[in-house]
Amino acid sequence: MTTDTLCSRVLSYFEDELDFTRKRLDAGLFDKFRDRIVASRKIADALEMLAPYCRKDQRARKLVRRGESLRKELLSVREVICKKHGARSKGHTALLVRILCRKKQLQ
Repeated sequence: MTTDTLCSRVLSYFEDELDFTRKRLDAGLFDKFRDRIVASRKIADALEMLAPYCRKDQRARKLVRRGESLRKELLSVREVICKKHGARSKGHTALLVRILCRKKQLQ
């Protein structure tokens, strides 16, 4: 097996793994922030292994950039905060509706 073929297979493997992780993130399948941190660390380890190939291979450079952006999204707390506020705002809205209905009944 030639080095180019092996390199291509390794890059394909990492591309598939990053795509799978991206799909999980978009689907909201990371239940806990801890899971996101673990996935981010695994991606960081993979990117360190790919670093020597970045100088020679354009595909490796793009893969590393995609991996870095995915890591940033995984470690972003924006989605976690939005989930918490979204759940709270629904309950808050339901409470406001109940209060307004009672006020109308009293008048």
